[in-house]
Amino acid sequence: MKKLIAFILTILLLTPLVSEVNAAGNSQPLFKIEIMIRVSPVVINGSSTWMGQFRIYATLEDPGYRAYFDYLAANNTTKANEEFRSFVKQLIYDNLKNNFKDRFEAKGINSTIYLPSGGPVKVLDNWSAVVTFALSNFLVSDGKIISCPLSGPMDFVFKGHVFDYSWDKLTLVLPKDYEVKNLAPAPDDFSNNVAVWTNGDFIPLIELYTPVYSYLIFLNSTRKEISLQYDPHEGYVQFNATFTGANATPVVIDQLLSSFKATMDIISLDTREENGTLVVIGVAKPKVAYRETSSERIWEALLKLPGSFDRVSVVGGTYNMAPDNTIVITVTEKKTSRLPYIWVGLILVVVLGIFWIKRRGISSEEPEQSTGEESGAVEDGSTENEKVEESSDETSEQGGE
Repeated sequence: MKKLIAFILTILLLTPLVSEVNAAGNSQPLFKIEIMIRVSPVVINGSSTWMGQFRIYATLEDPGYRAYFDYLAANNTTKANEEFRSFVKQLIYDNLKNNFKDRFEAKGINSTIYLPSGGPVKVLDNWSAVVTFALSNFLVSDGKIISCPLSGPMDFVFKGHVFDYSWDKLTLVLPKDYEVKNLAPAPDDFSNNVAVWTNGDFIPLIELYTPVYSYLIFLNSTRKEISLQYDPHEGYVQFNATFTGANATPVVIDQLLSSFKATMDIISLDTREENGTLVVIGVAKPKVAYRETSSERIWEALLKLPGSFDRVSVVGGTYNMAPDNTIVITVTEKKTSRLPYIWVGLILVVVLGIFWIKRRGISSEEPEQSTGEESGAVEDGSTENEKVEESSDETSEQGGE
């Protein structure tokens, strides 16, 4: 009996409260709500889509309903939590799902809701809960702009009354490498592609540029210059490209580097920022044609550029622009004259010849001098013999006497 009386008192407390709130304003009167939406491009079953991941914290603030659930919990906590989970699902999740369903149908867009294995609602303490789900096609692209088809105020239906789906805080987390075109109404805070609104009842207007369109806007807003140098002995072209006049977001830099890689045989590639100018530094391997004349060696290096440039310069050579943004760099080297080497060779031959002749002359004189000395020795020897003979004769004569 006491339980029945308490239940009736609770119902009596609820009825005038809702009426007063409904009369005072059209905001939903039951919950303090904070919503976080994290947006990212994903691939599901081979198809690309923009997924919105919702995480909604809801705390029951209505004193009549808090008393009601306290009463249930005093008798059966499990039953009270289950009933509170159903209460939150009906008011927080189902109302939001119905808003989204109507807007997707109005735009002719299909969408899928993905729920956690335990369902969208997890009960926390103090009669609060977190609602979690993910929604495909939260953003859709027309090739230039990525926008949200769900933008606009939302309804909160409770006991046959339509309230505003009012929340205390909405946080929208967008990919850091996408450029924001428009957010409306303007967020109370915006930094690093994270926007925060307070005290609203809407899904904001969200517009982003596609990466390709952001890249085209960047190219059309900048002065583009490129300097190239071809080294025929190394076989590579070094280049330095500058883009001045617009801010380069990470997605723009990625697109720019991809365009260089798609058109050139890249060996190395890097970027840096210099006083608001984006600088692309790289080394590429060109197609090379080579020919010679009697006095020159000529290289022609062909390289396709990723687009048109306002100014092109070549260091250490000349260039011509061919169709389809192709540059032909010509490097010419004069052949070294062989005449000095011929003269040096002739002089060396003459010197060696003279040296050889002199050596041969010296060698021929030495045998003649040796022969003369031998002849003198023979003559001297014969004279001595003659003297010996004369002496012998004289001795013989003296003996005869």
